[in-house]
Amino acid sequence: MIKNISISRVVNASKTATWAIISDVAGYAKYAPNIDNSKILSGQGKGMIRECSNKDGNWREIYTAWQPEHYYDFEIETQKKGYPYPFKLLTGHWEVKPKGDNKTLITMNFDYEFKNKLLGFMIGPMMRRQFIKACQTLLDNWEKSVITTA
Repeated sequence: MIKNISISRVVNASKTATWAIISDVAGYAKYAPNIDNSKILSGQGKGMIRECSNKDGNWREIYTAWQPEHYYDFEIETQKKGYPYPFKLLTGHWEVKPKGDNKTLITMNFDYEFKNKLLGFMIGPMMRRQFIKACQTLLDNWEKSVITTA
């Protein structure tokens, strides 16, 4: 069964400044608490491939949509050797929208499905809390960065 997590935050910065921070996918490891390294393997925008890693393993992400200063979508190659998490499917949609005078709404939506339904039932709630906490830290770090650069 596919599940969803959606997290949003309004930051005190322009859409352009906010997009510059969240679209720095090569520099993602600077902001994400659960990523040690991130780098672009090929391409840019739609079709780009990024590799991420942490102490548990590594994985590739394929960017399936990219609309500058609006949104991007990605799909993680969960079936590749080295992928450290129990997901059969993990996709993301991140976007920015203006919210009044010099304010921007950042939204992250994730769809996910566990490889094993029983395991997902057992550890799903704990993993969901950890995932949301990591996303909130990511938003905190982005917000600090976009405010200092805006």
